[in-house]
Amino acid sequence: MNQEEKQIKHKNLQGYNKKFANPIIYENYPAPLDMMEIKAEKDKGFWRSFVDYWKNLGKQIKKIFKKDKTEIDLFTGTKVEDVFGEPTNVAAEIENIYLTFKNPANPKEKNLVLRGPSLKIYEGKIHALIGESGSGKSVITSLLYGLTGSNAIIEGGKIRLYGLEVQNFTTYNWEKSKLRGRIISAVFQNPMSILDPTMKVGNQIMEGMLVNKLVKSKKEAYQESLKYLKLTKINNPEDIMKKYPHELSGGMIQRVAIASIVSLKPKILVMDEPTTALDPTVQALVLDIIRELQETFNIAIAFITHDLGVVASISDFINIMYAGQIVESGTKEEILYNAQHPYTWGLITSMPDYNKGERLQVIRGAVPSNLNNIDGDAFAVRNDYALNVDFIDEPPMYQISPTHFVKSNLLNEKAPDYEPPRVIKNLWAKYHSTLKSIYGDSYFVDEVIYNYYKNKADEHNKVASELNNERKQILEQRSSSNNANINDDKPKRDDENKINSSESKQTELDQDDYKITKKSKLSNFFDKYNDNVSGGANE
Repeated sequence: MNQEEKQIKHKNLQGYNKKFANPIIYENYPAPLDMMEIKAEKDKGFWRSFVDYWKNLGKQIKKIFKKDKTEIDLFTGTKVEDVFGEPTNVAAEIENIYLTFKNPANPKEKNLVLRGPSLKIYEGKIHALIGESGSGKSVITSLLYGLTGSNAIIEGGKIRLYGLEVQNFTTYNWEKSKLRGRIISAVFQNPMSILDPTMKVGNQIMEGMLVNKLVKSKKEAYQESLKYLKLTKINNPEDIMKKYPHELSGGMIQRVAIASIVSLKPKILVMDEPTTALDPTVQALVLDIIRELQETFNIAIAFITHDLGVVASISDFINIMYAGQIVESGTKEEILYNAQHPYTWGLITSMPDYNKGERLQVIRGAVPSNLNNIDGDAFAVRNDYALNVDFIDEPPMYQISPTHFVKSNLLNEKAPDYEPPRVIKNLWAKYHSTLKSIYGDSYFVDEVIYNYYKNKADEHNKVASELNNERKQILEQRSSSNNANINDDKPKRDDENKINSSESKQTELDQDDYKITKKSKLSNFFDKYNDNVSGGANE
């Protein structure tokens, strides 16, 4: 059947589907299954059967989850590839995602929440996302789970679950594909948001397994429920099964919620600060449970928190978020012992340590508002190590190892020498001495590793140069066009000249542009926080 015949058939079917009040509903909802062909995507101009689409989608998902699993063991201290090798079994991926929220009171006003973060979550690994409130951690979990809300707009980027792109999925798509529950599940800070207060705990766990046809009978569902409650270290599961959620403590409710979710055997688990409201002893117990369940069922976990201590005890990979971006990512050892971004330094040095006997360090200032356009590096105004270029242009992502990425111009070859805080220097020394004791002198002089880093650096510099040249050409064209138009207002011309001037500085960088910015330049910014600002960087 050619394209014209399909269009004629589609036109004839419109009379059959008069119950659809408007063409928008007709285009997005199916006609009766025995006679239906709808337009899938107007811009691509092709037709496809709705039934075949979902059949193929089901086959694709089934095929994906039949792939052989690759066992990955990172940083065991026994093999070089454990440090310098990247896992290949990606369970979930966010690639260069841009997301805005519309203001319900003013639809034209948009709040840019995510500014291009990229993240890979591997099978059988725990990936921690850490950052201040408002950095975008919970928004990323909502994206993975398809719960961003109707006012969220994905401006660009990709979201993949085992290779399946879901960034354009509607609520209807999520329900039909049945990805939630079996493929990806979530545990939130408030476990009562998961459990039904009107149902007994046992019935809720059993219902999930029965609805998803994971068991054949209620008796089997009961036995499985007891098993999962025991896995969460509940000593009297029979009694807990008979209770309502309000009869349990906060820690017990969280463990029941985890048991209920894990009973569905999801491949990916999103955990949004699941231990924040718990006592320290209960928190440690829940963290042990999460780690044991992850190892038992080989679950990929995205763990959201603002507690660096929790991250150190449970994670395999760490992603540092700031102002809607991931500014540093790597293995737990790379981030905690070889951190390269000043913001990560601030997080580490702000952790209290009674053995140090020193004044507690703080990160001064506040996260910039997402309602305003951010020029240059979002962290520059709070950064004691900021360079002149940081106030002009956003830094690229520099690659230190196959798993370690840093968004800081301090790693640029033009950057001057700098002294990190003393605590960070001690961690660096411990990290490198440990690796040298394992791998010997080859850790520092191996030509393969050296060439790998050098090629990556050359690649980054080439891309950055091309982008700068392209941006300069666009601005020059815009500037010449504005000068030719005599009807332009003077303020508009002044704005264009300012932009052109700043961008020209950006594309003509030399060694002087990478000098450390003195704190005195930021004194006006920090005065409102009652901080005494002096020159130089903290040790």
